[in-house]
Amino acid sequence: MDNLKEHAATLGPSCSPANLDLCDDDKKKKIAELTAMSDADREKKIKETEDTMAKVEKDFETFVEGLNKAYKEESEKKEKGVADIKNSGLGLLKAVHKFEAKKNGEL
Repeated sequence: MDNLKEHAATLGPSCSPANLDLCDDDKKKKIAELTAMSDADREKKIKETEDTMAKVEKDFETFVEGLNKAYKEESEKKEKGVADIKNSGLGLLKAVHKFEAKKNGEL
């Protein structure tokens, strides 16, 4: 219920150029700085910021792709290694060992 009350408190108007009375002094100052910029400068800043955000997202995607590739390679390597060990006679070795232990009364 508290979460619902907290969410309800955020509904309605919030700080914006159209609702300056809802802004703190820092936001009012930032809005004034942005308002003083020319349309072209604001558009340029928007594009630069969006381009930077797109690069951050692309870098993250590239990083995740690299992790996925490395995980797949290591997983395949592990599976092959385990299969090679099992195929080398591990099961038979264990069976003989257990049989000999039983035969000698060790189990």
